[in-house]
Amino acid sequence: MGARVLFEPKRGKGFAVRRGFTNLARDVEVIFILDGDATYGVENLRRAIDLVQHAGYDMIVGRRQIQTSPKVSDQSEFRLGHVLGNKILSQIFRKLFQISITDTLSGFRVLSRPFVDSFPGGASRFEIEAELNAHAFTLGAAVFEIPVKYRARIQGSESKLQTYRDGWAILKRNLKLYKNERPLIAYSFLSLPWVVLSGILMSKVLRTYFETGLVPQFPSLMASIGGFVIGTNLWLTGMILEHVRLQRVALARFAYARSKC
Repeated sequence: MGARVLFEPKRGKGFAVRRGFTNLARDVEVIFILDGDATYGVENLRRAIDLVQHAGYDMIVGRRQIQTSPKVSDQSEFRLGHVLGNKILSQIFRKLFQISITDTLSGFRVLSRPFVDSFPGGASRFEIEAELNAHAFTLGAAVFEIPVKYRARIQGSESKLQTYRDGWAILKRNLKLYKNERPLIAYSFLSLPWVVLSGILMSKVLRTYFETGLVPQFPSLMASIGGFVIGTNLWLTGMILEHVRLQRVALARFAYARSKC
């Protein structure tokens, strides 16, 4: 069919996608990503490409619509753990990043060239979709969803995805991406329990001091000061990382704009 096949020595979907991104021909304007397990329909591919080429969208996500067929014997993709896990992780991502993607783990993606050229990620296994979603949040990219058919695997095919292990890995990746993309909020939440604990302990020490003029609860005083120092340092860390993030966002947007030229 004229396809160019690349070899990626590192195991993991993210590494494979990154290999493809770094070997694109100069005249490529639209990039299509699809899981190679024959589970996604491509009936709406032309529409997705048109939305990127002519409507100005940077990422089109295929929202999976489950189709069943008597020709397949393996329905493992539809088991409760996978379906429920996808819904939970998608809901968590939407809450964290305030982005309107309902099927955040979909393997059907059509991307613009500037979006791909400014994408720094790909060093992952099954977390590549989370990285692409976070990059869309970073750029403020135009994202749109279209329905795509989703079928079970053909007979003899086996999924490498493990519900709990990979689900936990994707959740950790989402939280890490949130920490990277919204560090001030993330570190403020981390500092809050320490500040509250410090306030509670200090209030007890001050109440005793004003009543008796003594500080018999010296360990509580030290713990209060220590908690306040930890909380303050966490908040300052968030402030510093927020400035670092702004620089990184500026570089990503510069790469995006330069790719359009």
